[in-house]
Amino acid sequence: MENPAIFRVVYQITAENGFDAEQIAQNICIEQSVEMPLDAVPHHVRSSVARLESISQTDTERWKAEIAFPSLLTGEDPTQLLNVIFGNSSLLPGIKVIGVDDSILTALLPGPAFGIDGIRELLDVHDRPLSCTALKPVGLSPEELAERAYHFASGGIDIIKDDHGLTSQESADFTSRLTECIAAVRNGEQKSGKRTLYFPNITCSPSKVLEQYWEAVDLGADGVLIAPQLTGLEILTEIARDASIPIMAHPSFSGSMVIHDTRGISAPLYYGKLWRAFGADCIIYPNARGRFTFTLELCKAINRQCRASISGIRASFPTPGGGINRDSVSDWVKEYDTDTIFLIGGSLYQHPGGLETATSEFQQRLIEGGIS
Repeated sequence: MENPAIFRVVYQITAENGFDAEQIAQNICIEQSVEMPLDAVPHHVRSSVARLESISQTDTERWKAEIAFPSLLTGEDPTQLLNVIFGNSSLLPGIKVIGVDDSILTALLPGPAFGIDGIRELLDVHDRPLSCTALKPVGLSPEELAERAYHFASGGIDIIKDDHGLTSQESADFTSRLTECIAAVRNGEQKSGKRTLYFPNITCSPSKVLEQYWEAVDLGADGVLIAPQLTGLEILTEIARDASIPIMAHPSFSGSMVIHDTRGISAPLYYGKLWRAFGADCIIYPNARGRFTFTLELCKAINRQCRASISGIRASFPTPGGGINRDSVSDWVKEYDTDTIFLIGGSLYQHPGGLETATSEFQQRLIEGGIS
């Protein structure tokens, strides 16, 4: 898509009065574009300055400001786009990004290579929510992790991901873990009679992420898990443009960006729109009623944004984790909808009948939820 001449970003500003709010908005225009006093900007590059298009009060001490940025500021670079949206202003209090034009995202970013439809095709499952669990804990050997993977796959789980804490520790180095777990999943499929996807964690130093990605592809992994706040968001784009296997994004280290009412980036925008546009096929977010503080309203908004229509960008699979167990999953299907991956870990490990029985029960509840 052709790069638009301008794109708009919407900010929530917290201020004591309208005058202060407008001053903050005007400062954002300068800070996020030329970053110098206006009277020092050469006349022939004044077109680089962002422009405040509107500002309105939305609540006590809350204003909404819409700012237009010249697209030339991004240099058609995805990482620079993030810098323009919320670079230096992220260091200031009372500023929260709540909206970004679709046009600049579709111009610069690929979106998911697979998305909801592509992952359903891989699994040949089209009429129900999907199941997911995590291999854990850190400290187990490759063989021990593989045994768990085998039982999950034998029970018919749709997706097995590595715990985001698994990397290449001495207890289970990356190559050995992948080799053992991929073989175990393939064996478990023979017992279940259905496909199970295995997503190893490749979150590591930027210089090694792509190396581990290609190793995962070569060894036969079905997808990969990445914590993009740790690796940098643009690694999602680099992988998505290759389109060999899907990407599941994990929210580790992103909390300070999204949990505050008056600063950061709104969680639906950050997870459901930006991570999606950068290339995440599945987006894990902290679910309500668990150990995290996200409200049900917020979680539903993230879920909807992952699937909302954006021209030229596929929908991502929302993947709530935390606050869901094998007994409550049927209720959660009603709260979201069938285009959701439900991530359950501890509740399956705690089942007195073992992992395979726990997984079979989990699957049955999702099948019943999809049918209803």
